[in-house]
Amino acid sequence: MQGVHAERYLELYSRFAERGVFGAPIEATLGELAQALYCTARNAKLILRRMEEEGWIHWRPGLGRGNRSHIVFRAERETVLLDAAKAFAGKESYKQAFELILNHGEGTLAKDRFNEWLTRHFGYRSEGDGGERQVDTLRLPVHVPLVTLDPAEVYYAFDAHIIRQLFDRLVRFDPAADRVSPALAHAWECSADAKRWQFHLRRGVFFHHGHELDAEDVRFTLERLRDDRSNSWLLRNVVAIETAGRSVAIELAKPNRIFHRFLCSTAASILPKDAILLDEEAFWRQPSGTGPFRFAEWNEDRFTLKANADYYQGRAHLDGVVIAFVPADQAAQSAHCWERLAFDHDDKERKGDSGDSWAEVESLLQGCMLLTWNRRMDGPQRSPLFRKAIDLLLDRSRMVEELGEERIYAARGFRPGAHTPLRHVRCDGEQARGLLRDAAYGGEPFTILTRPVHMLDATWMQARCAEFGVPVEIRLLDGHDHRDEEVLREADAILYSLVFAEDEVCEIETYEQRGSFLNAHMDPQLLDWAKERIDLAVASPTTEQRRFLLDEIEERVREETQVLFLLHKKSHKAYKPSLRGIALSPLGWIDFKDVWVQSGEGEAPPEGA
Repeated sequence: MQGVHAERYLELYSRFAERGVFGAPIEATLGELAQALYCTARNAKLILRRMEEEGWIHWRPGLGRGNRSHIVFRAERETVLLDAAKAFAGKESYKQAFELILNHGEGTLAKDRFNEWLTRHFGYRSEGDGGERQVDTLRLPVHVPLVTLDPAEVYYAFDAHIIRQLFDRLVRFDPAADRVSPALAHAWECSADAKRWQFHLRRGVFFHHGHELDAEDVRFTLERLRDDRSNSWLLRNVVAIETAGRSVAIELAKPNRIFHRFLCSTAASILPKDAILLDEEAFWRQPSGTGPFRFAEWNEDRFTLKANADYYQGRAHLDGVVIAFVPADQAAQSAHCWERLAFDHDDKERKGDSGDSWAEVESLLQGCMLLTWNRRMDGPQRSPLFRKAIDLLLDRSRMVEELGEERIYAARGFRPGAHTPLRHVRCDGEQARGLLRDAAYGGEPFTILTRPVHMLDATWMQARCAEFGVPVEIRLLDGHDHRDEEVLREADAILYSLVFAEDEVCEIETYEQRGSFLNAHMDPQLLDWAKERIDLAVASPTTEQRRFLLDEIEERVREETQVLFLLHKKSHKAYKPSLRGIALSPLGWIDFKDVWVQSGEGEAPPEGA
């Protein structure tokens, strides 16, 4: 069944089926049918003939005076709808599939049945490429948009994860070992005063378009990053960048003993100077990096990666990755379908499949969900008493219990610690009411700006605030609104999640990145003070000293209720044991490069064997 004809059948069905009984003749003129199909009478006849050939309808035109035209619907609406949605998804036209279900699925089980089918469609597949070779592809659904591939403008965790598949940095941070490891640079050193850093590049590293990486690419990338970009904060103390052979030296105005950690940031991913200077607009339509995967395609339905056979740290085991963009509300309503990755599509095996045949990987995300208050705009949120009242009336433990899913602990700070599961975050409704009275709060509404993925949390908070006479309006933020400073300034509060990939550096980024929600909303004096403490922290010789200074900043933003720390979340994936190399990155996504499939029968050996 072709999707376009199925959609036309569903249009006719929704328009005329209610006039009679399914399978019985229903009176309808050719003019009415043409109007419903948005075409001429002549084209309507051709479409009706095709539907008859498919066995969906019987069309009996009324010939002669007094004879009326009739149509008989022979195909069940749900069957046609489901088959058409599967056909669209099979061609990776996911947007059309979901729109079809949305427009014609009311009153049927098509949506649930389609979700069940998708659990088998997504995951790992090994397919022939037309020759003898098998192509191993991983298909994954994602319910957040991909906003940018430009490292200098990256803000969201999903964007950062995809950028890391395409591009590489000079160095990487290994959170498990708590150390910086080589990447494009094989060695580095810093001066005794921590104001000069030098990095030495590997030989034989090539960008996807064939250009060999050199020191000028590094200098160009860093100078571009310094040039009034969202992530220019990384290099705000850089005064000079010099190259000599395959080495790059960076001079700083102030000491920074963790500057190499700054260069582990996704924003510091190295770009090819030649391709961008040739035509930057064309470059971003077909970006070229040095990462383990090459860019293949990006449209409204999907984002596709192909393995980089020449990757300097070893070729990925997969041949390709397809990211399918699914609606946020669809993912929220059918979370169980998106969390489980069905990597084995043998129907006979699946019929006898039991829950314990799946392996699982789970991690506590380093970050939290929080609400930041706009202290730069007039409104009830300017009052510290009002902000504290909202803090006290939000029962985080109840929020975790009622909303469940990936929400796991109440948050008191940016990142969870060993005592987080045991820590109680205070909730006091009576004190909250008293603070609202003391603030002379008059019932003015305040607006929460958030993304669709956090709509459930925002709605819960809205209902809770209403119990205390505080009306909340919710406005949805699209993927690009975070760059619009006017949009950020006009929001009373923003609800969002932070995920820290590089610990200290990501924490600093939260305060310093232009366009970050906290940076846009912080009281200017508080922000200036925070930057002073950050400069002291990065100049400190020990981790303990840095942690003390950064904790000071966190404590102050909590005490002033600049932000409300809300919840910590976990990331969970289930998969067939034959799929190996599964690990969640600090950003909470599967690292595609090391995923592989164990072929053959029998039980899989222990991970790492």
